[in-house]
This record gives sequence, C-alpha cells and structure tokens, in this order.
Amino acid sequence: MDTVIYVVKQGDNICDIAKKFNTTVNMIARYNGIIDTGMLETDRVLRIPVTVVPDIKPYHEYTIQDGDTLFKLAEKFNTTVDDLVKLNGIEDPDKIWAGNILKIPVFPVTLPMPKPDSDDGDGTVKYVVQEGDTLWKIAKRFNVSLADIINLNRLCDPDCIYPEQVIIIPE
Repeated sequence: MDTVIYVVKQGDNICDIAKKFNTTVNMIARYNGIIDTGMLETDRVLRIPVTVVPDIKPYHEYTIQDGDTLFKLAEKFNTTVDDLVKLNGIEDPDKIWAGNILKIPVFPVTLPMPKPDSDDGDGTVKYVVQEGDTLWKIAKRFNVSLADIINLNRLCDPDCIYPEQVIIIPE
C-alpha cells in the first residue's frame, strides 16, 4: 500500500482526514502509531495509507529551514539520516542549507507496540488488539463497560479495530 504525507492543520480531526483520503481512521492510526485518535497535534506529520496514488512521487518535498539538521528531519519524518542522504545524493550530511529542497521518503513505518496487558500505573492497562478481537469481547474479558473503552480511547468508529492496535482499558 502506498502512503502520502499529510501535515495536521489547526482544527483537523482524524475522522475528516480519513474521509479526505478515502481511508479509515484505523489505518491512519496503525501507520502512525496513534493510540489516542481524539488528540492530533497541529503540525504533526502523518503518513496516510492510500490504495491509488495518481501522480504522487515516492517522496515528499520539504524546504529546509534555519536550524534543521538531517538528524532532526529524520526524526520528524520518521526516517533515517542514511535514507535522506541516499535519496538526495548528499555528499556531506553536515552541510545542508536553509531554502534548499529536500526529498523525504514516503513509506509505511512499523512502530514497536507495548506488550499486551502492560500496566502504566495510572489506573489503566494498555492492550494490544489480537486477531478476532471485538470491543465487546475485550470489555467482557476485562470486566469493564464497552462505553468506557470507547470513551477512554475516543474511538470514532468503535466497530473498526484491528490487530496490533493499542487500546487503553480502565482498571
């Protein structure tokens, strides 16, 4: 599946972004390691999974700003300095200039997920959704209300959970 880069604007919510790109909230959450779909920071860079990408390059163009370094940009765009150097043909990674255009690779990112049932000590448990899980089954397993799980996780579409999604369960 291809992805495109989207930078969150003031007032954006994940449901509207999913509709705009004809994808699902869960796919955006999965590709970006988002646990709380109700909270998106302005200027956050998202990778949006799309099935058909007409006329879209396999990279995003970024104008280098004062203070940018390849290391900072690699962190910001969830890539590596090595990938930035290779894609842009950079001879000296310590020499980039404000105003120049940098190609940022576009690809899905696999993020580490917490172990199932990890306790954060805050009265909640993080649970990694398993194949075949439904919110109803999870609520029953943890003896909590379905509404509490939906509200705590700010789920836009509680019928669409996916394996490896991390949800928070009240204790």
